[in-house]
Amino acid sequence: MSARLVNAAARKLEAVDAQVRALAQSRAVGRLIKQVFASLLRNIDERMQPFGLTAMQWEPLMLIHFERADTVAALARESQVGCGSMTRMLDRLERKALLRRRRSSVDRRVVHLELTAKGKKVVAAILPLVVGELDQHLQDFSASDVNRLTQLLQRMLENGSRPAHASRSHD
Repeated sequence: MSARLVNAAARKLEAVDAQVRALAQSRAVGRLIKQVFASLLRNIDERMQPFGLTAMQWEPLMLIHFERADTVAALARESQVGCGSMTRMLDRLERKALLRRRRSSVDRRVVHLELTAKGKKVVAAILPLVVGELDQHLQDFSASDVNRLTQLLQRMLENGSRPAHASRSHD
């Protein structure tokens, strides 16, 4: 075997090795993001038990409170669940007297969701618990660390919303 062939084979092996390392690293990042999210949900779920709420139930209450969504379709989109599942979950929240449905005065086909007085009290009680859990996960992070993490996650979201062929590099 000539030295040229050996060198070419070595370069190809190095390239393949670099690709394998990059794949392993990206999988590790994805796994870590998934694990952090699962840890947050699990811990917040534990904190919601005294209120009789699950992860599926406290999130829509917060979204309605912060005016991020006020219809079934908007809540389903924000929570990334189907409209049917969201409707059933909202039925449970309505039975618990935490929210009410109100038909739009502009378009009778649209049903808006609003928190009841009891729902507002529950949100006021659970908001510090949710923030506290996030703070626990960010313990020992500097303000600069949190800002950088936020920027990186935002960039990941932006990259994910772009077609694959339109990706760009960041320094």
